[in-house]
Amino acid sequence: MQYYATFMMFIMAGVLVQVYAGKQVLAFAVIGGLGSIALANAIAYVSLRKRYAEIFFMDDHFALISVYEVLFKDEKSLAFPTKYASPSRSEDQIHFHFHDQIIVLYREDWEDFDLIWQYFTAHY
Repeated sequence: MQYYATFMMFIMAGVLVQVYAGKQVLAFAVIGGLGSIALANAIAYVSLRKRYAEIFFMDDHFALISVYEVLFKDEKSLAFPTKYASPSRSEDQIHFHFHDQIIVLYREDWEDFDLIWQYFTAHY
């Protein structure tokens, strides 16, 4: 919702400027409103792909499932060998490799934070 609100604030400011300039605002408001909705949708989809909802550990592999995959896909995520994750931990964060990216899990986002760390260290 924050993306929609942010872009609509810009449109409302633009409409206000148009009104003060004495110009027609209907076309600007409609085109700007539709454009801001489309842009906010695109950013929201990217954000859903980057937020992870689930992590599964299977023997010496693990898989991360994004919110996007939970909501829109039926196929399973590919497992990744735990030995290549190279996990490290700071106070409230776990850093590890997953395919071609570095993932950071924060304690406040994961209820079983310590259990996740135990699984990583058990198979590393």
